[in-house]
Formats: sequence, structure tokens, C-alpha cells
Amino acid sequence: MAFEQYEFTGSQNELIRDLAKKMRFVSYFLIGVGVLSAIAGLLTVLRGGGGSIINGIVYIVIGIWTTSAASSFQKIVDTQGNDIENLMLSLGELRKLYTFQYWLLIIALVFLALVFVLALLGGLTGAGT
Repeated sequence: MAFEQYEFTGSQNELIRDLAKKMRFVSYFLIGVGVLSAIAGLLTVLRGGGGSIINGIVYIVIGIWTTSAASSFQKIVDTQGNDIENLMLSLGELRKLYTFQYWLLIIALVFLALVFVLALLGGLTGAGT
């Protein structure tokens, strides 16, 4: 029994191509912002202040993973006979990207909750004096 691979139509390929182009633009933008942010953070640290180096690194990582996902989507358009396999690889790249962002948001929410609780406790203990 021969297995026939699904091939996307021309209009479907155009949709995927457009998505890959936009993802690539966003990825380059994020990498650029990340590099500038990391440099600004480094300069701030060298001058004795706090820096945003970590923020820049996060942008760079998100940009790199977005570039990888964009390339995976472009493979769907550029190749024949592997559309479903390439689509699944593309979805895997997106999953990595969003899993990273998911955990960053969870960590940020935990820190915000800790700051809120500490501020509340500080306000309560400060009110008694």
C-alpha cells in the first residue's frame, strides 16, 4: 500500500510563505532590539548602575527561535513531498518558542506576587510603628 504525502495548494503555500516572511521580520527586529538592549545594559553596568543585559538576552533568544520557526515554515513552501512532516517540525519550533515565553511569564508572575506580598507585609509592619 503506497502512502501519498499531502501537498499544500498554491494559495495555502502563499499563506505559509507570508507567515514565514513576517515571522522572519519580527525575529530580526527582536534580535536587533536584544543586541541594543544588551549593549545598553552592559554600558549601564560599566558605569555602576543596573543593566538590562538579561532583557536583551531574552529578546535575542526569542528572536533566534522565531527565525528557526520561520525557516521551518518556509521549508513547507520550498520543498515537495514533505509538507506534513515540515509542518509538524514548524509546530515543534513554535512550541519551543511559546514554552519559553510561558515559563518567563510564570516566573514574572511569581516575582510580582512576591513583591506584592512583601510590600503588603512591609506596609502592615510599618503601620504599627
